[in-house]
Amino acid sequence: MITIKNQSDVIYFILETDNNSYIFETTKSGLLLHDYFGAKITIDNFESIKQKLDNGRGTAVLYENNKDEFIDSLDLETSFIGVGDYREHQISLVSQISGYTNNFKYLGYDILEKGSLGDKEFNPSSYEEDNILRLDLFDEVLNCKMEMYYKVFESSNIISKYIRIINKSENKYQLIRAFSNQIDFKDNDFIMMTFDGSWSNERQVKEQKLTSGIYINDSKCGSSSNKHNPFVILKKENTTEEFGKCYGFNLVYSGNHKTTVEVKSDNKVRLLQGINDFCFNYDLNPNEEFCTPEAIISFSKNGLNGLSQNMHDFINNHIVRGEWKKKERPTLINNWEATYFNFDEAKLLNLARASKSKGIELFVLDDGWFGNRNDDTSSLGDYYINKKKLPLGLKHLCDKINKLGMMFGLWVEPEMISENSSLYKLHPDWTVKVEGRKPSIGRNQMLLDLTNPDVRKYLIDSLSEVFSSCNLSYVKWDYNRSMSDMYSKTLKNQGEFFHRYITGLYEVFKEITSRFPHILFEGCASGGARFDLGILCFFPQIWTSDDTDYLERIYIQTGTSYGYPLSTMGCHVSDVPNHQTLRTTSINSRYNISIFGVLGYELNIPNLTRLEKNEIKTQVQLYKKHRYTLQYGKFYRSNKTIYNNNNTYFWCVNESTNEVVLGFFQSLVHPNQKEDVVYMYGLKDGNYSFETNVERLNLKNFGGLINMVSPIKLRLNGPLHNFICKVYKLNSENDSQIVSSSTLREAGIRLKGQFLGTGFNNNVRVLGDFGSRVYLLKLIK
Repeated sequence: MITIKNQSDVIYFILETDNNSYIFETTKSGLLLHDYFGAKITIDNFESIKQKLDNGRGTAVLYENNKDEFIDSLDLETSFIGVGDYREHQISLVSQISGYTNNFKYLGYDILEKGSLGDKEFNPSSYEEDNILRLDLFDEVLNCKMEMYYKVFESSNIISKYIRIINKSENKYQLIRAFSNQIDFKDNDFIMMTFDGSWSNERQVKEQKLTSGIYINDSKCGSSSNKHNPFVILKKENTTEEFGKCYGFNLVYSGNHKTTVEVKSDNKVRLLQGINDFCFNYDLNPNEEFCTPEAIISFSKNGLNGLSQNMHDFINNHIVRGEWKKKERPTLINNWEATYFNFDEAKLLNLARASKSKGIELFVLDDGWFGNRNDDTSSLGDYYINKKKLPLGLKHLCDKINKLGMMFGLWVEPEMISENSSLYKLHPDWTVKVEGRKPSIGRNQMLLDLTNPDVRKYLIDSLSEVFSSCNLSYVKWDYNRSMSDMYSKTLKNQGEFFHRYITGLYEVFKEITSRFPHILFEGCASGGARFDLGILCFFPQIWTSDDTDYLERIYIQTGTSYGYPLSTMGCHVSDVPNHQTLRTTSINSRYNISIFGVLGYELNIPNLTRLEKNEIKTQVQLYKKHRYTLQYGKFYRSNKTIYNNNNTYFWCVNESTNEVVLGFFQSLVHPNQKEDVVYMYGLKDGNYSFETNVERLNLKNFGGLINMVSPIKLRLNGPLHNFICKVYKLNSENDSQIVSSSTLREAGIRLKGQFLGTGFNNNVRVLGDFGSRVYLLKLIK
């Protein structure tokens, strides 16, 4: 809801969601002052609120009386370069006319109709907002207009902000900074949470207590990056998953981003977020305009889980769109770790048949199906069938897969080109490189120049030909290197390269997804190096990480969950020893962490033991039964996170709160460790049944202890021992209880004790290193 209050020379703008209020005002001189962002304030008695907001406004009054030096102490709604505000600023337009000084003043406002904005060129954006506010500002010297947009999403507790700058003059300006959002906080007792990492180590939670200084979270590599995700949290000290105040910020953009948090010596805080001004210099010619990407902001007084749930609801309902919005995602088998480049049709069909018999719904053919692609040194850009591997073509394989009752999917990496390719021989000028310099090669490949319209047309046409050649249901779109040699022959101003590449990419995305609306697209970038809201506007899910190790995935998926819902996170059960860490973990643990996302498998199922195959069949059945809850239920993390404990747990609650799936995850076992107590909230008042998802335990985990119960002496790892372990497994404990929601919330539920060398029976949990369990709760009517 948007409310406008006129008070003499001042106009108050009050934006409200179900639980949040955002308030700012104009002054008679055309300045915009930020008043409040936080828990919802009732505006029935606005005079009392106004009185509170006016307290401490001495500096604002002095500013109105032409004491310009006081602007540096004001809480501003927007800021510009060169007007006496020496903090980091939001907008910088440079010209010979005004140098490095801008001063946009408030003119008026308009409340727009829902859905009236439409697409902003090829910028992705949110949709189905409840209200839209537009503010008009003008710089008389520059003769430029600035429009500030605020979109309100009431039930998601989200406000989005972006800016459009319009050059109405006859002069050419250079836009050297255009951030989408600014918030000035009056005080500072914040901890800044960022989600940093690297390849196979994405979105690790990092915390930094803010003191005087400037803190930056950004990307300079052309994508949103695995180094620093654009999602940032400012939380008050002592905020937990369940309690406390916190603010979340994200950006609907897939390129270079930047968030700065400046803390002054007087403890005032300014947060700015938007397109990174690194190598950014955008020509704003007469009658041209520039629109920033949407910044997404939210507040929670119910801890980090409350903030995450705001973000999850917003993404599922106002970012993800099309036929796959709120639709259950299929379980899949990807052939990559089963075959790598070494496959033919017979091998693929053997894998597909084995997967279908286990209930898996989608077969995905990964890298190596096109050109002369037998390793990663050639053929990117050549999207014609590798006849040596698939002599009967892609459609023949797809038809065979479909006849098995499975959907068919395909891997592509359209933004890249290999020097050893037919496309490069035809169009070496289509690559991103600087003439006269030796191009830098990453992973044996270069980027195609998506600022070039001819390249975009080639991608759209060639991909459309492939995607329409068979009954394709899924596409994994990969991007395996960062940008370097940033130069394009098509651009007059190279300072526009990074942004023009991303808008060119969005043009391709928009056209391809419009032509093939039924296809489920999954984004990928060396794993999770482009996990952002811009991608999710086109692709409903993203490959979370190339690292599928059980333990690493606890960290990666936990970090990702702070800003992104489980429905967007691709999670696979892969082979062991794990291909990234060489760690061996049970197939149960690999599955248990993977179900908290979109489940897939990436291993050679035909080579598994009979018991492992049966295990997969049981796993897939369980996931399908609870799939909607796991993909779209309300997600909670325990205060006991993997970052500060040896184990952790999290749970998903369905919309009617009558079904819950709980996952308990352990790293290393320790002797005499504390009992495991699970506290849960977000449930309906009443009693719930609490049941263990019973697992099959490998007898080899017991080592020589097997001879304590065996009637004959077994030689460890001998033929008889191996045979017994291959054909027989023990059932895990079955923890079956009836427990009230109030008990789960206040006292917690004590899980059965772990095995610590004190004997085994059906009341003992055998977890060991890297062990886990899934528990199922149902409301008893």
